[in-house]
Amino acid sequence: MTHATETCLAGPLALTIHWRDGAVANMNLAWSEGKTRSLSTDDGEAMQAALERYVAGEEPRWPELPYRWQGLSEFARAVLDALSRVPRGQMVSYGWLAAKAGRPKAARAVGRIMAQNPFPLVIPCHRVVGANGALTGFGPGLDMKRYLLAREGAPAHTLQKD
Repeated sequence: MTHATETCLAGPLALTIHWRDGAVANMNLAWSEGKTRSLSTDDGEAMQAALERYVAGEEPRWPELPYRWQGLSEFARAVLDALSRVPRGQMVSYGWLAAKAGRPKAARAVGRIMAQNPFPLVIPCHRVVGANGALTGFGPGLDMKRYLLAREGAPAHTLQKD
């Protein structure tokens, strides 16, 4: 079993890719302060270029990478698939995602799936908001969620701090 880690840096963002047996096991999104860029594969370089486009406010065109989906339920896969289709700058609610995944009353379960999203930014869990449009939980913090949504052109009034 082989393991490797690569870190992409662009502007204030750091995206760390954890590889296992040639596939992406998971990713971590954080602020770049104190991080060091470390790339060793063509896929890592492609992710770096996509992250740079993202930070520049452009369509990132994330590369097609082999992702390890093991350990995710069928419902979690359906939720993440529906979320991957949400366009830049658009926000959806947990309930909307639950309905798209075939379980309209499972908004709380969607929240748990978002909290455990193994591929943040690429599968844009930052685009998920509360039923009333409020910015709600996000692992790297609400300031980062605001930053990401602003990069994507989300309406400014939706990004105000309470």
